[in-house]
Amino acid sequence: MMRLVDRSSVTALIVLIFLFAVSAETHGQQPFVHGNDIRFSIRTDRRAYNIGDQVVIHYVIKNVSNGALYVPATQWEIKCGNPPHLWSRLEDSSGKHYEPGYASSCGSPNPVDQMSVSERMRKDALLLKPGQAVTGSFSFDSKVFSDNLKSGTYRLEAVLYGWNLLFDNSQLSELAGMGAPFLIGESTASLPVALRGGGR
Repeated sequence: MMRLVDRSSVTALIVLIFLFAVSAETHGQQPFVHGNDIRFSIRTDRRAYNIGDQVVIHYVIKNVSNGALYVPATQWEIKCGNPPHLWSRLEDSSGKHYEPGYASSCGSPNPVDQMSVSERMRKDALLLKPGQAVTGSFSFDSKVFSDNLKSGTYRLEAVLYGWNLLFDNSQLSELAGMGAPFLIGESTASLPVALRGGGR
């Protein structure tokens, strides 16, 4: 299964995006902004779950900047194969992380591949004006680690990833013309959650 890229890879990718973005400045607008322009928070329905349960994570993405910006509309993009925008993991009391992998099955031919980047973004992104927020939910499946987890309190960590992808100059120019920048980088939120039963 594929794994999410590590932080150093994300940082290198962001640097490359900004290097390409310099030549894509049109209408006086950079096509990307960092995560400090949003506030990302999470909550769960309960504070305790049985090992093997699905933990539903409710999230809020709020625009705390002075300008409009685009944020991911859902966990997954319509383009098959792209990494998720929202992911989660558990951290135990010793600092060990339990993070599932992800994989996608892409049918062929895929009509999304024929769309321009702006057409895709109109479906994948949501425009937030200053002060506006979007809410949604996704799940952490503790069953994946049911043989490894033990009863106790864990830190549930959620990560919001922006569009940490490489775009060519033409695509960057197209994105810059959409009137507001897109979120890049990552933002994190966490909370304690208790797991009961199971484990070895």
